[in-house]
Amino acid sequence: MTFEEYVLPGDRVLPEGIVVGPDRQFYSGSSADGTVFRGHLDRPVTEAWLGPGLDGRISALGMAIRDGRLVVCGGRAGRLFVYDLSSGELLDSKAVDGFLNDVCFLGDSCYVTDSSRPVLWRYDFGGDLIEVGLPAATEDAYLNGVVVTPSGEALLVAAQGTETLWRLEPDSGKAELVAQDYCADGLLLIGDTLYGACNRGETMEDAVFFLAALRICDDGRSTMPLGTYVEDRFSTPTTLDTDGERLLIVNSQFAKRDAAAPPFQVIAVPLPLIWQ
Repeated sequence: MTFEEYVLPGDRVLPEGIVVGPDRQFYSGSSADGTVFRGHLDRPVTEAWLGPGLDGRISALGMAIRDGRLVVCGGRAGRLFVYDLSSGELLDSKAVDGFLNDVCFLGDSCYVTDSSRPVLWRYDFGGDLIEVGLPAATEDAYLNGVVVTPSGEALLVAAQGTETLWRLEPDSGKAELVAQDYCADGLLLIGDTLYGACNRGETMEDAVFFLAALRICDDGRSTMPLGTYVEDRFSTPTTLDTDGERLLIVNSQFAKRDAAAPPFQVIAVPLPLIWQ
């Protein structure tokens, strides 16, 4: 049995980040205090798997899983954490001067977006965070979501500050602008369809929440708009993943500011979506 909403317990969670793992489990984080929650697709309430503030984890944003390890971005703390998925043991932690927002794997390396300046960070398990500089064209971009292109040779990165989407080749530093007027925060690529969690506006009075889809062509060198999807349950959706049949979307409630209140949720939307 699955559910349409999954609750992340707490008075002020302001959730961010999600990744679906093995055994029908998924993980999400608190941007407010760094708690990492573990949920099960067959249970309506998640559990606090890694407690707030542990290991210097004052915020938990983007996440990725590889080889039994959970990688967590630490946001404003400028830290990256690696945990054993079975035991919750901290395997590694690195710190840089930056705002580490989201993460994905390209080959054997993690690539992490930095929302404070136009750089990526590359991380190999057991190694250091290595800065990957980007062209000046990406300045003031506020880099957010990141996914690997269909070929596995490059990255697609959402720049919410300029409402643009970039194709980046980390080895060469080459950056191509591939979409404009695309205000995505978190990204999810399924086949050749890119889903973006979009939230415009800084308060509930001017906020607009939706998903926006692009067809990815020529391995991300060009894109084609497919449409948008809106529903009443959205409340500053920040990122998303899939369990294969549904999209799991994180409702951060950021636009509510001090009025943000329980229940904090991950909501499920069946696939395929009907685009507007």
